[in-house]
Amino acid sequence: MHKKLMLLVLVFLLVGCSEIRSDNSDYIGLVKNCLNKNVNTNEVSLGYRYYVPKGVHKIRDYDYNQAFKFGDNYIYLYVDIVSYFYKKDIKIDDNGDYFRNINYNGNKGYIKVNKKDDKYLVDILYHYSKVEFYADKNSLSKLITVSSIILNSVRYNDVVIERVLEGDLGRFSEFTYSLDKPEDTGNNFSQYLEEYVQKEEKENKNEQLPDE
Repeated sequence: MHKKLMLLVLVFLLVGCSEIRSDNSDYIGLVKNCLNKNVNTNEVSLGYRYYVPKGVHKIRDYDYNQAFKFGDNYIYLYVDIVSYFYKKDIKIDDNGDYFRNINYNGNKGYIKVNKKDDKYLVDILYHYSKVEFYADKNSLSKLITVSSIILNSVRYNDVVIERVLEGDLGRFSEFTYSLDKPEDTGNNFSQYLEEYVQKEEKENKNEQLPDE
C-alpha cells in the first residue's frame, strides 16, 4: 500500500505543472516546472505564436505587447523580435528582493520579484520575451505559473520577422524590453497598472450597449 501511494505521488509530480500553494516561495521552481512542458499555441501575432492558458483573457494586442486578465490580475507580455532575430545578449538587472537566472534548453532569462507594500511586482524574461504583473501574496504563485506557460509557448517565425525588420528597420532599431505604457509614469509600474485598470474599466463600460 505504501509503495502504491508513493507511486501516485511521483506520477502527480511528473505530470503537468505542480499544484500551486499560495505560500510557495520557490518561484524559480515554478518557472522551470512549466518550462519543462511542451505547449501548443492558440494565438498568432506579428512574427510569433503563443498560447493563452484556460482562464486567461487577452484584452489588448499591440503586435509585440499583449495585455491579459487572469481573475482580478493583469499580465503584460512583451516580445522582443529584434533581440531574438539578431541574438543579442540579454541585459539583466538583478536588483530585486528575489532574483534567479533562468538557463533552460539553451534559452536564457530570469525571474525578479520585488515587494511593494503588500503587493509583489514580478518580471519574468525568457527566450527574448518578457512578462510583468503585479499581484498579492495569495495569487503570486498562480500568476508566475500562468506567465511561465505563456513565455514557454512563444514560437518565432523567422521569415515573417525578417520581412518586418527589412520593411521597417528604423522603427525597431532601438527596441528594448519595455512595455507599451505611458511615458509620464516612469518606472512606477503600480501607478501604470492603476491607470490601465481604470482605463480598461471605463472602455468596457462604454462598449456596452444601452438597454432597449
